[in-house]
Amino acid sequence: MKTGLLGGTFDPIHTGHLIVAETVRSDFGLDRVVFVPTSIPPHKPEGPEADSESRYRMVQLAVNGHDGFSVSDAEIRRGGVSYTLDTLKGFHQSEPGNAFYLIVGMDSLIDMSHWKKPEAVFELATVLVASRPGFNDSQAESWIKVKAIMVPTPRMDISSSEIRNRIRCGKSIRFWIPASVEQYIKLKGLYR
Repeated sequence: MKTGLLGGTFDPIHTGHLIVAETVRSDFGLDRVVFVPTSIPPHKPEGPEADSESRYRMVQLAVNGHDGFSVSDAEIRRGGVSYTLDTLKGFHQSEPGNAFYLIVGMDSLIDMSHWKKPEAVFELATVLVASRPGFNDSQAESWIKVKAIMVPTPRMDISSSEIRNRIRCGKSIRFWIPASVEQYIKLKGLYR
C-alpha cells in the first residue's frame, strides 16, 4: 500500500492542507494520506495554541467523508516532542511492507537539515515537497534537494497563524477551513 504521511500542528487544519494532500494523493497514486497531528513540534517549543485533543478532532472533522484520508494520533499518544523519524519508524513497525511518502511543504524542506537524523528520514520514506509561497528550493541544502521530489501544487498563501489572528479579530474565516472545523472552533471557543 502506498501511504502518504502529512504531519503538522494543524492549529487549525485549513483548506491549503487538504488541497495539498489531495493533489499529492491523486498525482502520485497514493492509496491514502494519513494526517498526523504533532504533540509538541520541535520548531515551536511553546507548543500549539489548541490542545492535542482539539487539534486531533479538527483533523477528524476535516477529513471525514474522504475515503483516501485518515488521521493518526500516534504522535499525540507518544507525547513529548514529535520527531518525524520516530513517527516513520512507528509506521514501518505497525504497517510493514507499506511504501511511505512523507508530504512536506517547501518551508520544511529548507529546514530539514536541522531535523533529527534527516538522512534516516530519506531512508524510511520518499519525501514529496509541496510548493509554498515565499519559499523555493534554492534555500535548501543541495544533498536534501536531490533526494526530494518537488510536487507542483496550487500555491495558496494561507496559514494557520493567519486564521487564528482572523478569529481573534472577529473576521470571517469562511472557506479558509472546512465548515465543520469552523463550527467546532466556535463551539469550543478556540483562538479567542
